[in-house]
Amino acid sequence: MQIQLSRDEAEALRDLLRQRVVELDTEINRTDSLTFKHELQQLDRSIERVLGEVSAALAEQKETEGREGTV
Repeated sequence: MQIQLSRDEAEALRDLLRQRVVELDTEINRTDSLTFKHELQQLDRSIERVLGEVSAALAEQKETEGREGTV
């Protein structure tokens, strides 16, 4: 699946995902239920993967813009 986002939208998404990862880590550490903890860890891994993709796309776009500016 692909989604088209502007740079500002992608940056906002990246920031939201980063914030959610921090919140999830806190929640994972506080929960006593192993089942719930496992579900939160799976969600955390999914968010981390998406965050990695968004961050990589932003870095690639920045690199591309930098090369175009030096031509």
